[in-house]
Amino acid sequence: MFATSSLGFRLASTLVLALLPLGLLSIVQAWASLDQTDRATLNGIGGASIEAVRPQMDMIRDAKTTARMLATGLSVGIPPDTNCVARMRTGAATNPTATLVAYIPMSGRTTCTSTGTTIDFAGDPLFARMTAKPEPTLAYGLKGPVSGAPVIGVAEPVIDAAADRQTGVVAILLRHRSVLPAPYVDSEALWKPALLATYTGDGTLLSATTDAAGLATLVSGGVALDRLDMLAGRPFYSEGVDGRRRIVSVTSVASDLFLLAVWERENDGLWATAAVAPFLLPALTWAAALFAASVASSRFVVRHVRSLSRAMNAYMASRTRAPVPHMDEAPTEIRKLHAVYEELIRTIEHDEAELQNLLVDKDTLLKEVHHRSGNSLQIIASVMRMYRRETADADLRAVLGGLINRVIALSSTHTSLYSLGGRRDVPMDEILFAVIRRLKEIHGIAPGTAKKRFEPIRMPAQAAVPLALALAEIVSCHFAVGAGIYRGVEVSLVEADGNIRLMVVGPVVPELMPEGTTGLAAIPWRMLSQVAAQLRGRVTARIDDGRSTVELVFPRHPA
Repeated sequence: MFATSSLGFRLASTLVLALLPLGLLSIVQAWASLDQTDRATLNGIGGASIEAVRPQMDMIRDAKTTARMLATGLSVGIPPDTNCVARMRTGAATNPTATLVAYIPMSGRTTCTSTGTTIDFAGDPLFARMTAKPEPTLAYGLKGPVSGAPVIGVAEPVIDAAADRQTGVVAILLRHRSVLPAPYVDSEALWKPALLATYTGDGTLLSATTDAAGLATLVSGGVALDRLDMLAGRPFYSEGVDGRRRIVSVTSVASDLFLLAVWERENDGLWATAAVAPFLLPALTWAAALFAASVASSRFVVRHVRSLSRAMNAYMASRTRAPVPHMDEAPTEIRKLHAVYEELIRTIEHDEAELQNLLVDKDTLLKEVHHRSGNSLQIIASVMRMYRRETADADLRAVLGGLINRVIALSSTHTSLYSLGGRRDVPMDEILFAVIRRLKEIHGIAPGTAKKRFEPIRMPAQAAVPLALALAEIVSCHFAVGAGIYRGVEVSLVEADGNIRLMVVGPVVPELMPEGTTGLAAIPWRMLSQVAAQLRGRVTARIDDGRSTVELVFPRHPA
């Protein structure tokens, strides 16, 4: 598991936080650039649409001027048909896109046409719209009387100057042609019209490059065709049912006449339509900067720190000095830290060598102490033997004999500790075995009389002396009994549940019965009680089937 407290993780987190403002700024700039591009594209699409319909706007303007001039000339009087037709033909010559130029009286039947034919407009919706009000009018028809195609009717009322009444209208019928705006190229794609349609203000379709159902496919949610005046000059983005992003533009061609165009990308691939495409370059730039900073920090800092850390851990685990590679390339601070580490290792090794020498000196001193203590106890025992030989008092001789036995047991313990080399933890089975063997020699007990069961228990050297003294006191009391010794003595040393148990089973002797024992016979039990207190344990005695059992129980690690 990657430790979040490691140097690499912290440096990486710091780099991420340090470069995060740069990444956010890049994204914001990309967002702003994308928004600016969208706005520029919308403006460009609007301009392209206006440029596409400008010829028709000029055509309608010229037709209005011609109609006004013809109506002014006819307001002073209607000339004969021949002259009237000539005037209409002159007007048609100045407007080559007109399919018909005619003076139409209010009755609807006219003979004054640029084509020289008689046409009856009575009941024609287009004529009804042109004469609905005595004012210049633009009217649109799906089927012209001459071309049979959609037309734009430019009507100018003819007012009789003498009678001050409308006698008819001068009508110029212009063929309505679909326009095709030029493709528009922005910074990302090539935009082309996917649909072109001309609508009147009430939503009537005059012409289109596709059927009306195509608009619903290209623009989801539809467009309010009866409110195109609200959308004129304001291109906007929209998505079709296929999820592709398109631009809808509405351009006012003339009064109550609008061109609706739906633009789509020519190269509408994955890169152009992906929502994350504009932000991919800033993200990659930020990631590249983060990678470069991570590699630099790893090469110049982290790898040297990790090498030094591995060397330290190896030294702590196995006391082996692992080499630290490339330390000459490390920064000055890390080289100084490595120098301090090397100096600490040298100091530790020097101190450990001195400590080892001290331990050797200590072991030697402890051996010498045990050796001298054993010799001193032997001398004391020898002096006491001299006094015992010179005294005639039997009781005094008995007391001195018991003291000599105890001193000899202690001397044997120190001799065993000396032979073990002064180690901190010593094998108690060897020491207690030596004590029993020495006591047998003193009391003249035959080999095999005492049964021993010692577990290989190691204890601190300072606990060996009181435990050996307790065993010597108990066994000496049994060996001192003349009668019943044939039944033998059983000695065991075991460990269980963190406690050490010394148990001696032998013949019943008054010295090991604490109840009712007084005088010199009570001294052994008092000594056992003091040894138990010194070892933080307890001593008990009981009689079972004529046999005495003495147990000394104490903890291995006293509190």
